Amino acid sequence: MATVQTANELKRLEQLTEITRAFRSRFPEAPHQRIGLNDIAKLCKSLISSLSSRDCHDVRDEVLAIACLWDLTRDALEEQSDDLLDCLAAFIADKGHGSRLWQ
Repeated sequence: MATVQTANELKRLEQLTEITRAFRSRFPEAPHQRIGLNDIAKLCKSLISSLSSRDCHDVRDEVLAIACLWDLTRDALEEQSDDLLDCLAAFIADKGHGSRLWQ
């Protein structure tokens, strides 16, 4: 029996897949277990060093938005809010979504 998923559920799965792929492509030696805040911090640091042409203030705002949205009581990426996944997926795709949260 097939499970019907809403557009929001499909978007969330797409974002989780995109974030996980970005992490695994940059850190293939990392153990294949749940991704936590420490792993996301390493990914952001790696992305920041490779995106040197972006405005440093926009990047700072995006990273701060990710940090502020992260729910510390639930460290696994899969347990985070849709807002955080939107922000993180946009940061990975270099779309600058996070800076709009502050406006």
